[in-house]
This record gives sequence, structure tokens and C-alpha cells, in this order.
Amino acid sequence: MLNPEEDQNIVMGNQRQDAYADGAVQALVREGVAYLEEAMPRFVQDLQRLCAIDSPSEDTGGLNAMAEQLAGLLRQVGMRASIVEHSCGNAVVGTLQGANPAGPSWMLIGHHDTVHPVGSAGAHTRLESERFYAPGTVDMKAGLLQGIYALEHLHRRGYQDFAKITFLSVSDEEISTRYHVGLIRELALARPFVLGLEGARSIGNVVTRRKGCAHYRLSAEGLAAHAGSNPERGRNAVVELAHQIVQAQGLMGMRDGMTINAGPIKGGSRANIVSDHAEIMFDLRFLHPDDRRAAEARWHELLRDQLIEGVTLTLTPAPSSMQPMVATEQSLALAQQVQRISEQILNVPFDPETRGGASDCCNTAIAGCPSIDGLGAIGGGAHTTEEYVLLDPIPQRTALLAGLIASGGALPR
Repeated sequence: MLNPEEDQNIVMGNQRQDAYADGAVQALVREGVAYLEEAMPRFVQDLQRLCAIDSPSEDTGGLNAMAEQLAGLLRQVGMRASIVEHSCGNAVVGTLQGANPAGPSWMLIGHHDTVHPVGSAGAHTRLESERFYAPGTVDMKAGLLQGIYALEHLHRRGYQDFAKITFLSVSDEEISTRYHVGLIRELALARPFVLGLEGARSIGNVVTRRKGCAHYRLSAEGLAAHAGSNPERGRNAVVELAHQIVQAQGLMGMRDGMTINAGPIKGGSRANIVSDHAEIMFDLRFLHPDDRRAAEARWHELLRDQLIEGVTLTLTPAPSSMQPMVATEQSLALAQQVQRISEQILNVPFDPETRGGASDCCNTAIAGCPSIDGLGAIGGGAHTTEEYVLLDPIPQRTALLAGLIASGGALPR
């Protein structure tokens, strides 16, 4: 296992350079930039069509309409596309068989659900110079479209030096109650190299690690009493919970990258009653599975240090949690290819990062797939009404993705 700092110091070794010897990848990437620059009017039209569909996680009709649109685009680039139906919202899977059974397999992964309510698309979509504003555009409809256009470029070039390429977009990434994780795990059984299409911050950006995320409910049960006549008979759950919140902040930074956030909170019933109940939710982020176990062990020690005797404390982990996307030798080899394409071909700085937010690449990484993320569109304002993507970098980002797939022969398997 590699240390978290190593993604900031990925160096180009002399090994596995054969894919670059004849300039095939360089030519594919440079031609891809030129091709995508010419295709940008069509790309923008496709993006407008996708962003015109309101697809919040709870709107089955919008989610299914997005799945149909994506399936149609995948078929246009030579993929077999199928809709995976679910009563809450459909996923879409595209597959393309290559001509090299011994070559690498790939999975491009993303989601077409958004956090924006129905009606947002019409109210907040506009084009201003190089910025395209629309709810869900950087998170992550533009990234999905870049993935499809990268496959289009490979298809038109006749590139087939791979075993299989899978394209997956799910409809439940933005919610805690998931229903397509089983599909992700099923596709991960083939152990493909996984490229996440979440948004980016620069042309040479790649996410090599993501923190895991777990939610906990801490409840306190005390004893009610009259706050004026006999407060000494009560056991104030709110006061004890406040004490525990302060103690829990000691988990912040206990391990490298570990954070904890408290809230929301509720408790008590009236100001003139000693509060007999209180509870709060916590968000814990961590870089390694062992970090979570260590945090829970320390947390239970803290719970024994009580301020109000007689209050019962219960710490309950939420059933839905996300394991971290841990970097491995194979996933960092993928990042090295991003570095080579960025620096040698596109002449832009390589920009690796670790992110605190989870994504479905966490699910593929825990299943044993070499996974990197943040290979989607560059933009900002995610989860706000001012969400946008930058149009100018799209040709380079899309060509980088195509080049990364084409450099697969240089990767260890």
C-alpha cells in the first residue's frame, strides 16, 4: 500500500514506456483535441439536451429519461447499450468488445441523478462566454458526455486494442439509500481499470484517493424533571450530549486526513423540563478502513467519560457508508499515464489530488479494481443554482481520457 503523500510525487519511471515509442498515443491525443474542437457545437447541443432534463434522485421519470438519452448516445459510438430497470430509477450500461482478449478491460463510471429539484433546469440554464451554466452540469452530465465523446474518438480511429470497455451511469449516487450498488459490484467482478467521470479542477487533474464516509447517530436518554421545582431529580440528556460532542471533536486529525462533523442535532421538549432525550448525527471521513475502526474504538472510550451520571448513551452507525478509494500500485500506474499525457502531449501541469468526498469509485476500489477519479469536466458551483462547466478545456480533457484508454498496453495487470 502506498502512502497518501505519494500521489503528489508520482515520477515517471523508465518502465512501461513502449506505448509511447512509436508516437501512437501522442497522435491519438493530438488528433483528439483537434477533432473535439471541431465537434464542440455538437457537444454543446448534446449537453443542453441532457441538462434540459430535470433528474433529481427522487424523480423516476427524469432519471429514466436521462438513461434513455445516454443509451442513445452510447449506441451512436458503437456500444451495445442496455437499460437496467429499477422502480426508483434506471441505470444504463454500455459495452464494447475489443479485438484483444488479453488486453485491458475498462469501466467508465458516473451518475445521472442530481441534487436539484424539478424545475431547476429551465430556470438556471444559460451560456455565458466559455461557461455553460446548468443544474447538474459539472456533477456530472458534462463528464458523462466527455466519456462518450472520448469513446467516439476511439471508435472513429478504429482503436480496438482492449478486451472490453464498459460505460456505467447510475441513478442513485446522490442519495444515501442506494439501489444500484449491486450492479456496480457485479460489473467490478471482471476487475477492469476504472475511470471515474466526476468533475475536475484543471486539465491535468486526477483524483488518486477519496476518503471513506460513515454516518453515526449518538442518542442520549436521561430523566425528565421540573426545571424549577426539582431539577436535581432529572438527568439532562442535552447537557450530556453537549459534553460528548466536544469530546468527539478529539477524533479530528486522530489519523492522517480524518475529519468529523457534528449535526444536525435535536433534543428536549420544553425549556421548563429537564431534557430526557437528545440525539445528533456525525459525519466521519477517513483515508483507510483501519482508520474507521480505530476511530470507533477511541469513540467508545470517550463515551465512558460522562458528565451527567445516569444518562444512557447509544452510538449507532448508519447502514449506508462508503469505503475509501485507496491508492494501489496499479491505480497509481494509471495516474502515471495521466501524468505522461498531461506533461508530454498536452503540455499542462500534472495535478493529482486526494478528495474528502466519496464517489462510486470507492465501491469499485473496495471490490479490487484499480480506480482513479476526477476525469470529468472542469467547472464549479456543484450542488448550487450557479453550477457550471468551462467549455474551453473540454477537447483536451476528452482527448486525455481517450489517450489514457489507448495507453492501456503499458499498464501492469
